[in-house]
Amino acid sequence: DAPQGPGAAPPSRWSVRLGRNAWIALGAVAVAAAVASYLVVADPFAGTLPEGWKQHDLGDKVGMSVGVPAEFVKGKHPEDWDGTNETFADPSGAVTVVVDRDIKADDKDDRIPDTAGANAWADWEMLKDGEYSWDFAADPAPEGEPSEAEYKGEKAAENTIRYTTADTQNPRAREFHILYYRAGNGDMYKVSVDYPREGYFADEGREIARTVIANWEVDKL
Repeated sequence: DAPQGPGAAPPSRWSVRLGRNAWIALGAVAVAAAVASYLVVADPFAGTLPEGWKQHDLGDKVGMSVGVPAEFVKGKHPEDWDGTNETFADPSGAVTVVVDRDIKADDKDDRIPDTAGANAWADWEMLKDGEYSWDFAADPAPEGEPSEAEYKGEKAAENTIRYTTADTQNPRAREFHILYYRAGNGDMYKVSVDYPREGYFADEGREIARTVIANWEVDKL
């Protein structure tokens, strides 16, 4: 579901991120080497899944499939899980992929935004000054801005948010890339990738994000 905020859809589970505290300086080199093995020299926008990746069909309720490196682990579901989202993460916690669906037929209060762009701006209004539940620090303030995008020739929206974690003892520079698509039936689909913004692993994180988004499939457009 989309995050709660001005004009936003029902309460969010996007704040769930696995093992962020596991990303520590002593493990950086080993993690970077491991993730580098997931990547191949290829155009990440070609829509072809790289060697060492796996496409996950997530079933009718999620209504999507997503490709991630084979070593990524699917997150455990909370007790109140409604079946409309999934999380995958590198075992180190360095990179997290989330897909989520808001179902229009279940939106009794008419809270799902009318367009992908409206959803992107509602999220940004909530996050731009920091949001503790998402681990986004207020100082320095997150940087980003929604922009128009396309998904299979249809209107979509995206945002790449540069932020610092809210951990005052060990703040980390992170980047959060999210794509929104509203289907013809009013359902809202989202895919996001969260990864390090600085250091050796940053470029690999961005490459993973590009490849995940290029291979993201919505079942019903």
